[in-house]
Amino acid sequence: MPVFEDEEKKCEEFTDYWIFSYADMVTLLLTFFILLFSFCKVDVEKFKSVAESFKPVPPGTPFFFEGKESLLEAVAAQIQTTELSDEVYVTIDERGVVVSFHNSALFGPGSAVLLPDGRKVLERFVQFLYALPNDVAIEGHTDDDPISTPQFPSNWELSSARSSSVARFLEANGVQPVRLEVIGYGSTRPSFRNDTPEKRALNRRVEVVIKPD
Repeated sequence: MPVFEDEEKKCEEFTDYWIFSYADMVTLLLTFFILLFSFCKVDVEKFKSVAESFKPVPPGTPFFFEGKESLLEAVAAQIQTTELSDEVYVTIDERGVVVSFHNSALFGPGSAVLLPDGRKVLERFVQFLYALPNDVAIEGHTDDDPISTPQFPSNWELSSARSSSVARFLEANGVQPVRLEVIGYGSTRPSFRNDTPEKRALNRRVEVVIKPD
């Protein structure tokens, strides 16, 4: 009997109830990080599915990248590790490899004429397209500031003219025109909300999309 009385006394003296809340918090944190990991896994699987859909490189293609998991990954990695990384932003989505050029790197304000520095940027970029036979979409984007000039009555014309300028440059530098598609989205597909000058600048862009097969 005295043994049971001692055990009951110990139970009555237990005051560290905070440990239950602590255990709940740890469990919630673990669940949260597992959820984050599952999201990352989905992105990886999406990346691999896009990569596997790309065509193989024809024999003798210049700028052939070796030792990579896939040619798609090789192109994205090569762009990110060269001096082009200062001028472009590379992402991968269901469309393929999306190479986004800031308009300030290619064009002057309200212009669709490639700047000398912009031509140099594209000259460095075009070598990566030689490694792929895939179709390429060139998409022009603007911010929501309206434009009305004799040459460009609206942002539709400006965005289309800029993507056309890039397409003509790629064709002049060896990319087959049958691979190219020119699109002008105007201000209809912003990457960011047009509520600050910095975000507006990021929305003014030309995206070159290397499509999956």
